[in-house]
Amino acid sequence: MFASLSSQTSYFVSKMLENHLLPAYEGLSSRKTGIMFGAKAVAKIRDVQIHDPVTLTNTKEFLRQCFMKPYIIGNILGKKAAAQQTNDIIGFIEQNIPNNFGIYYREPSNLGISFKTCRQATPLIKAAIHKELNEGLLTNFAAAIGVQSDQSHMLSQRLKVMTGDTLKYLQREQQDIHEWMKQAMLLNANRESYDDWREKFSLSRIYPNLVSMHAIRGLFQQSFSYLVAGEMAAHMMPILQSVFFAVVVSMIFIVFPMGLLPGGYNILKTWILLIIWVSSWPVFFTIIHCLGMISLSSKSGAFGSDYGLNMLSQGSFAEMILYSYATFQMLASSIPMLSWQ
Repeated sequence: MFASLSSQTSYFVSKMLENHLLPAYEGLSSRKTGIMFGAKAVAKIRDVQIHDPVTLTNTKEFLRQCFMKPYIIGNILGKKAAAQQTNDIIGFIEQNIPNNFGIYYREPSNLGISFKTCRQATPLIKAAIHKELNEGLLTNFAAAIGVQSDQSHMLSQRLKVMTGDTLKYLQREQQDIHEWMKQAMLLNANRESYDDWREKFSLSRIYPNLVSMHAIRGLFQQSFSYLVAGEMAAHMMPILQSVFFAVVVSMIFIVFPMGLLPGGYNILKTWILLIIWVSSWPVFFTIIHCLGMISLSSKSGAFGSDYGLNMLSQGSFAEMILYSYATFQMLASSIPMLSWQ
């Protein structure tokens, strides 16, 4: 009776808080999907890189000759601002193919080099990027952020759902993780191409992490203590809550006999407080989850509804989501202490 009453009370209080604090969208519930966990995935998308070295070389050359020189540096037809703000670099180049620009394209099959205009190279680069965006990339990316499954197809679908829910909540116009990863690959290739230019003039690289052996596909490891604590809390808190609750409830066989002794009221009172304490963990998690969702939504609103990854927002938008996620993950790891107060 004690276990059922406390569990049901905790469930209904959590549900009531979500109904009042979050929009009327069932997918946002902390009991249904991982919006806050999806936020971490969206944040880490920014560092996804092209894996194949030939594709990376061709893409860097393509972006330098067909995007940076004509539009970012040259400002042809006054398109510099549009180029900086585009959420789809390939789509922008397809609609604004520069004349008299081209690249020395390296064939993936035989490594032969031939000159191709930007019009000829665009479909080749687009196909190569699409080849990088396969189920294996999503599987490796999911494993790096802590989503695991024996079936790669189900793993990819799960990651798509989580990130799609997050991007929908953040009111992003583009909600397909593949498109975000494609844009991140191109932006990082553009950054690396820019650094290659700097090295030719004996200048230091601005983004040295992009050429690190540990940065393949951009699956970087965060060393922040709050992220580590948050990850441990996300995995261990449900287990600890169940174990603690079972131990406290089983103490009834000791508490009731001792409660009949002189001063037994204090023992009974402490036992009831322990039940309330452990049962309140889901309620506090719901509160922290809702506050995190509200914080994500308000900060994301500053970028506008159609803002995605581009040259101007790649760092700021992703870092805002990552640090919001990390902050509330750290709060989640403090639930036992917060609820005891």
